[in-house]
Amino acid sequence: MRAVKRRRLLRAPKTVCVIGIWHLGAVNAVGFAEKGYNVVGLEFDKKKAAHLQRGKPPLFEPGLESLMRQHLKRGTLRFDADPQAVANSDYVVIAYDSPVNEQDEVEITPVTEAAVAIAPHLRSNTPVIVTSQMPLGSSEVIQARISTLNPGWRSGVVYTPENLRLGAAIPRFLVPDMLVLGANRPSALRSALTLYGPFDTEKLPMDLRSAEMVKHALNTFLATSITFINEMAALGDRLGADVVAVGRALKLDKRIGAKALMMPGLGFSGGTLARDVIQLRKFARQHRVKADLLDAILDVNQRTFEEVLVKLRQALGKLDGKRIGILGLTYKAGTSTVRRSPAIKLIGMLRKTMAVCIGYDPRADRGEMHQYQHLFKRAKSIRDLVRGADALVLVTEWPEFKDLPYQALARLMKVPVMIDTKNYLDPDALSRAGFGYHGFGRQRSSITAERAR
Repeated sequence: MRAVKRRRLLRAPKTVCVIGIWHLGAVNAVGFAEKGYNVVGLEFDKKKAAHLQRGKPPLFEPGLESLMRQHLKRGTLRFDADPQAVANSDYVVIAYDSPVNEQDEVEITPVTEAAVAIAPHLRSNTPVIVTSQMPLGSSEVIQARISTLNPGWRSGVVYTPENLRLGAAIPRFLVPDMLVLGANRPSALRSALTLYGPFDTEKLPMDLRSAEMVKHALNTFLATSITFINEMAALGDRLGADVVAVGRALKLDKRIGAKALMMPGLGFSGGTLARDVIQLRKFARQHRVKADLLDAILDVNQRTFEEVLVKLRQALGKLDGKRIGILGLTYKAGTSTVRRSPAIKLIGMLRKTMAVCIGYDPRADRGEMHQYQHLFKRAKSIRDLVRGADALVLVTEWPEFKDLPYQALARLMKVPVMIDTKNYLDPDALSRAGFGYHGFGRQRSSITAERAR
């Protein structure tokens, strides 16, 4: 009988404590539960922890709420506000969405404060896996701080850069392209390999600094791809070339690949990519390394936002007093967050021209919207948005925006102009509906080519 009980204990799932429950942390929590672990989501704010325990996620992410409720009901997931929760955990994962300031510089205070709070309660062999965005060198600092506060802690910090995408985070967490696991202590690395054992993907062990550099390099490469195609789009607009078609051709070249970011349009915002470019540029200046490419990436990216104003002025003249409707406010389709979204950045620029901005989004979080109420009025419906508008600017590619009754909407506007910053809509359909359509790097010749295909 004792032998049977012992075998059952050995088969009992390990416990993972995930700290910092917003987007990244919430996805990690339900994701590890899906992989068979018992999960404790640690949220130091008691009210937020209680809210989560009732099965209410901090933001919209496809599949998040249903999985959260499912695992809460099963008992494989719970939420707590007490740092002592780590004392009964086999693994600790710090997964804060690191905040970014107005200069797109990352702030890691939430990560360091969490490490300090849990340090006294860590068991000797419990590794601390950090997946939050952090500047290179941060993991070593956190490891040293925990060791000072808890001399009996013999494990270490493991850095694994997150690679989630808003709107597709859960499938990307469960089936990642790869897992980078950085550690300077072999025991911590072995523990991390065990933790991520159920993930069927290639795992790349390396040291802490190299793992942190992977994140900087990945986001900078993606930013470079966006910058490159937008530079081509700016030239294409002046030369009469269809850069949407150019992008399709480039993606078919196997040296570039089908998943390459080769659709011209509004540049990146929100700090996700910009923070890594800025961090590497800061490192370059500190070490007196010329980094012209990094400067160019940020300059070209900013010009994509300025190009929207150029297109609006070409269509409307002076923007002072013009009513501009913004279609889509969230960071991207498939999420409810508007924090540092491209739409918010663009609205800020439009306000400086004295334009009047109205915004509509089917899923934008009301709580987050409150802090931006001084920038624009939120429309209650599409018709409310377009009525009396001088132009519309599409920023977020919500599927419902493709099938709007554009002919009827055009009649409600003062000037039926559409600036499609994502090349998302059908130029032919918009033109037939009476709109003056303006894409990015997309000349009228492209419409003829699309009809012929």
